[in-house]
Amino acid sequence: MNNKITITNVKDVADHIDYIKRSNINLISIRDTSPGPNQHYYDIIDNASLPNLLVINFDDLEQPLDPKYQRKERPPEEHDIVRILEWAKIKMKENNNEFIIHCTGGVSRSSAVAMLIKYMQDPENALKIINPMIHSPNERILDIGDKFFQTKNLKQPAKDLLKKYDEQWMDQLGKPNSSIF
Repeated sequence: MNNKITITNVKDVADHIDYIKRSNINLISIRDTSPGPNQHYYDIIDNASLPNLLVINFDDLEQPLDPKYQRKERPPEEHDIVRILEWAKIKMKENNNEFIIHCTGGVSRSSAVAMLIKYMQDPENALKIINPMIHSPNERILDIGDKFFQTKNLKQPAKDLLKKYDEQWMDQLGKPNSSIF
């Protein structure tokens, strides 16, 4: 059984849509609530007739916006995350455990959702899916995941990992004649 979970951005998904379809990979497409400059990538995904596609819309927010700003963005809600997790459970039983999860940049929403799905597959290794050089999981999604799984094993360990990486990076910057690259 393949437990591969890939975190990526919308452009990479659109660029590899034929492979995704041919390989019967489960795709979770997390989109902003308002169309933006990436709409042409979403059109490619939508026109591919993927049999294992879940489209869900929420923005990369951790708190609702103040209504006085008159913006229509909204943070992920519990029903969004429950929908993703229930769909993923079904797909794991139906076909396989291989998932591609994308959001606009492949950094925050997709990495948090990937952690939750990995937690369903292998709780001990859920944090290992995060690359602190790339990912910064949306804390609101991890909070909802902790509630859903009735655990505290997601948000705080992710925050600790990112903090440790930041501290190591800052320490490296302070050393004379050190090279980051």
